[in-house]
Order: sequence, then structure tokens, then C-alpha cells
Amino acid sequence: MSSEPTHEAMVTSLRREGLENSRVMEWAEMMTDVHGPRYANSPGYDAATAWARDTFAGFGLDNVNLEAWGEYGYGWENQYTSVHLTAPRYQPIIAYPIPGTGSTDGKVVAPVVLVDTTRIFDEADLAPHRGKLRGCVVLIGPERKLEPNYSPHAVRLSDDELQEMARPDDGRSPEANAVDDGAGAGPEPLSPARLSAFFRAEGVVASMAPGGAYVGPMDKGTVAVMGNGPFPLGTELELPALVLAAEHYNRIVRLIDRGFEPLVEVEVRSVFHDDDPLDYNVIAELPGGELSDEVVMIGAHFDSEPAGTGATDNAAGSAVVMEAMRLLKAVGAAPRRTIRAALWGAEESGMLGSRGYVASHFGDPASSERLPEHAGLYVYFNVDWYGRLRGIFLQGNDAARPIFEAWMEPFHDLGMQWIVPGNTGGTDHMAFQAVGLPGFQFIQDDLEFFNVAFHTNMDVYDRLVGEDLEQAAVILASFAYHAAMREGPFPAADGTDNGRRWHK
Repeated sequence: MSSEPTHEAMVTSLRREGLENSRVMEWAEMMTDVHGPRYANSPGYDAATAWARDTFAGFGLDNVNLEAWGEYGYGWENQYTSVHLTAPRYQPIIAYPIPGTGSTDGKVVAPVVLVDTTRIFDEADLAPHRGKLRGCVVLIGPERKLEPNYSPHAVRLSDDELQEMARPDDGRSPEANAVDDGAGAGPEPLSPARLSAFFRAEGVVASMAPGGAYVGPMDKGTVAVMGNGPFPLGTELELPALVLAAEHYNRIVRLIDRGFEPLVEVEVRSVFHDDDPLDYNVIAELPGGELSDEVVMIGAHFDSEPAGTGATDNAAGSAVVMEAMRLLKAVGAAPRRTIRAALWGAEESGMLGSRGYVASHFGDPASSERLPEHAGLYVYFNVDWYGRLRGIFLQGNDAARPIFEAWMEPFHDLGMQWIVPGNTGGTDHMAFQAVGLPGFQFIQDDLEFFNVAFHTNMDVYDRLVGEDLEQAAVILASFAYHAAMREGPFPAADGTDNGRRWHK
């Protein structure tokens, strides 16, 4: 039995409010259906942050503001994309532009040619294509072979999987921990930027690539799109680059291989905004009492990739953070420490929002410099997923184990009971870890993340499971409250990084 105290009355109040009167799906719907894709520093992102700021203020929170983390550059916005195969027979094509790429000169009907850029390693390899591409649309790779997917789409973590993850060695085999040193790797193809410059100089209309397998077997019209930001002002912008549904891309490749001359009609309208190159985090606080100069932070990234509406990644986490703050205010929580919420910008571009915030408030990870606020940050909790909370990664900080065991115990009936000793990375808690501050990410169910939603056109509101987000918001609010009420310092982070990126 842990000696770590819990506040049963507060847990009861949070559960009642969060499970009976939840508004978490309302927040998620506003982010996704109303504001749509929230690519960093885009008009959609700016409108969504203004809404989040005003909503936080409507809860009655303090110090609500949009805080610039740094300069992103151009704000990219796609306003129209239309692609059709017109010969030898008509077919509408599923296609999405890559952020940071430009517009066509109106509607263009163009022949399609194949240039396998995976086999272009130097300038000499470009020579056979000079003078032959003007007015063409270029497919940049061969047909992508597709395989049947025999796995279920929606998957919850089983107790056996969680038990394996919770093993003292963190459940990873020696092979999984091995580092690839790159031995035996062949020459690298020319960079996408160099290829884009060549195509632009040659008068190419647009380039097209097949949707990739990415992490899991997606396809079936599901297209993953990743941005190339940030886009510093003055950067030469690239020609239109589109990602197609692999099935549609493959048909065009096969037509070319069989000697046909396919035509496509393509129109892309993208706008680059330069009125405000800064990008912003959304900040809001529930002020503390006698320890108000100490801060418990909860956060999630607010930006998203552009093909869908960023529901699972990460309107879900942002909605959970917003709802957790609403719950704390609604039940009249009066924490000893200040509880501060952050919705981070530009996570998809390299965790830029959280890194900029940490550098401004807590210290430079590249040096031993620590700012005065560093001593006041008690602990940070991050939510970057959409499944039910099942536990938490210790980040190697085993001294935190009895604390989390006690805080999870009231939620065992909701499935929250697992502790994994190792770390997970690739999201905003790592910015805190980098300067020696305790930062944690929760273990969440996969659901349809890796084989349907991850950065795809299917990352939309319909993927979300309301009961999961309700559960997560209640638990996050409880964790924040217990941290804000706790006696003594929180165990220091030890910087452990065992290489784990995902759950599996």
C-alpha cells in the first residue's frame, strides 16, 4: 500500500463532472469540424488558437494568452486542390498537396511522365531528363506494391501487451534496442529540395508521389501527408507537390508502363502568408495558493498535419487538456500550486512550440544554463494521442512509481493501472526532459491510429471515441490536482532515454 495520499472527495467530484457533464467532444468538434486542419502558423491554426484562448477565458482561468514561441516564417494555406485523370479514361483522383509547396498556373491539362527519383543520386543522373519535362506532371517513383491487411483496424492494448511493456527491462528485446549504424547503406538519392529545383527549372507543372505505407498498412484511399516546415521568410517556394492515393497512383504508372499516354487535369491554389511570421502557444492558468510560484503543467500539441482535420493527432489531446482545466474550475479546485495548461504550436515541425517555451522559461538544453523559472516547474504531463489512458511511462524515473501508483488507484476500474519503466519520445514532454525537468507521457490505446489515422486524410472527428476522451480528461485533471497539492519536491528526472518511440 502506497503512503502517497490521495484526495478522494476531489476524485469523486472530478469523476462526476467529467463522466456525467463532459464537454470534451464539443472542444474536439470545434477544433476539427469548425477550424479544420491546423497546420503551424496557418490561418486555420491562428483562428483555432484564438478560439481556444477565448474558451479558456470563458472557464474563468487566469493569465490566458497567446505566447509566441518563435518565428515559423510563411504561413501556408491550401485553398483548392483538384486532380482528375482525363485519358485514356476519366477518373477523379484522391490527392493532397504537401505543405510549403506552391500553386499551378490555373487549371492545367498535362501529360504524365515517370521519373524514378529513387535512382537519381547525382547531377549526372538528371541529364537524361533535361529538356523533356516542360509542361508535364512528373510521377517521382515506381508503382508501390500493395498487400492485403489481415489485421484489425481498431486495437486496444491487451493486458498481456501492457504486462510485457511493464517488465523491468521495459519489455524490449536486445534486437529492439540495437542501434542501426548505417553500415552497408548505399548512396543517398538527391534531396527533395534539389529535385524540386530541377523540376521547377525544367518547367514541370507538378510532381506526384504515392501515399506511403508510413507506419502501418493504411491505403484503401487513405493518404498520409507530412509538411516540410518551417518556411523562413525569403525561402524560395517549391513547385506543387501532391500525394496521391496509392491505388490511383499505381493505375497511372501501369498505364505508362504499358505504353499509354495518360493525361491529368490538375489545379492547386496555395497561399503563403507573410504578415506574421511568429507562431504561438496557448497558455492558461488556475492560480495556486501558498505555493503559487510553483507550477504544475499539463499540455498537448494543438497543430496538425493538413490532409485531415487533426482529430486523433492531436485535437483529442488538446480537448482533454482543455476539459481537464474546465473540470478543475467547475468543481471549485483550489490547488496549492498553480496549474498551467499549454497547447503547443508546431509540434509536427519538430516540437518547436514546447522547445521554444522551455528555452524561454526554463533553460537552454544545449548548455547548463537554467533560468529562474526552472526551479518552480514541479512536473509536466503531456497528452498526444486519442485512446483511453492505460498508464504512464516513468521515463526511467523509478522514484515516481509509488506516486503514480497511488494516483492511478482510484481509476483502476477505468483501465488506468499500468506503469512502464522506460521512456517514450517524439512529443512535447521531451522538451522538459531535455533541461532536467520531470515530464511524462501517458500510455494510451492504439485504436485506429497507426493503420488509419496517423497524419492522414482520415484523421477526422469520426475517429474519436467520446468515452475515451472523457476518461482521459478526468484522470489528467486528477493527476494535475494531486501534483499541485502534494507535499515535498517531485522526484528529479534522470534523463533516461532507452530509445522507445511508440508503444510497440
